[in-house]
Amino acid sequence: MKYAVVGAGAMGSIIGATLSKGGQEVLLVDPYREHMDRIAARGLRLTFGPVTETVRMQTCTNPAEAGKADIVVLLVKSFMSRTAIEGAPGLFGNRTFVCTLQNGLGNVEILEGLFPRDRILQGVIHLAGRLEGPGEVSGDKYRETDIYIGSLVKEGAAAVAAETMARHLSDGGLAAEYKPDVEKEIWRKAMINACLNAPCGVLRLRGSEYFGHPEGKRIAADIAAEFAAVAAAKGISLDVDEAMRYMEMGTRTRSEHYPSMAQDMMHKRRTEIDFLNGAIVKYGLELGIPTPVNDTITRFVKIIEENYGVQF
Repeated sequence: MKYAVVGAGAMGSIIGATLSKGGQEVLLVDPYREHMDRIAARGLRLTFGPVTETVRMQTCTNPAEAGKADIVVLLVKSFMSRTAIEGAPGLFGNRTFVCTLQNGLGNVEILEGLFPRDRILQGVIHLAGRLEGPGEVSGDKYRETDIYIGSLVKEGAAAVAAETMARHLSDGGLAAEYKPDVEKEIWRKAMINACLNAPCGVLRLRGSEYFGHPEGKRIAADIAAEFAAVAAAKGISLDVDEAMRYMEMGTRTRSEHYPSMAQDMMHKRRTEIDFLNGAIVKYGLELGIPTPVNDTITRFVKIIEENYGVQF
């Protein structure tokens, strides 16, 4: 099967390498020319724990030149999805599936505006990835299951494609699972990210410092409660207490870690706030459910984003 991974940074490179190790044909698509050229010439140097290996894959910096894929895996920043897809028309045929493994909420809605529902797959990744340099990435596992894959339409060809992709990832060495109700896993991760990412970015603190403070825990609990209320209205059950326990453990074991959005804000980059706390605000407005804490956090991040140049 031919896969194209659009957005081949750290995580995209890991997913592509895993599929390649599982015996599939893989094309990495990314504008970072030095990274793509190094992989094309020497292979990807991939390190997981004590194991380092080299994985060969095809690469491309101009998606307009790429041929059709059976499954296109989308791992660009969520706000770049439409631009990335529209810039790569050659990747998509009538029988191509597109799979979002992006963080946050609202990614599927973007795809629904561009593809038939029965061609859309979705999933969630529980891995940490780092781009160590051109042609070199490292990763860490932190859960028993690394990846969940499902489909928007729960039967027929889409479900078969999702199950096949999960098997290919497992063949490549990751613990991947086909999960028909994958939406719950996507929402669970989004809730935890929303509790930690934006507050750490606004406060300029690591997760251990923010969540280790009593007021930080209160903010996280309020964010999670609003998330759970909106999710329940959409038929998805989220356990706030479980999320709080997970964050307690995670912020202790990864005490030196700045969440990804905090890193984006540190480097004055655009964030994915509209796909985390901002998404809950949007859904809450549509459903008539108040989300005042998420609304305030979202506003703070947007103000900061538009004033990076004048911050003290």
